[in-house]
Amino acid sequence: MPVNTYECMLILHPNQYARDPSGVSAQITTFVEKHNGKMLVSRLWDERKLAYPINGQRKGTYWLSYFELESTAV
Repeated sequence: MPVNTYECMLILHPNQYARDPSGVSAQITTFVEKHNGKMLVSRLWDERKLAYPINGQRKGTYWLSYFELESTAV
């Protein structure tokens, strides 16, 4: 199968990143590698106010990742 490059933007609970910044990166990389993918870039993008609250949270930590993965694994 062809391997495609994907962009992924995750919105994390702000406390999740504050408690364990390296753990967040490792967790996302592990997820991609578990599906036989290759992480290209994974980094903190920004912490921002959300347009509307999600489960009572008004802020979110945005995490940006680029990875290669077979299209059938998505």
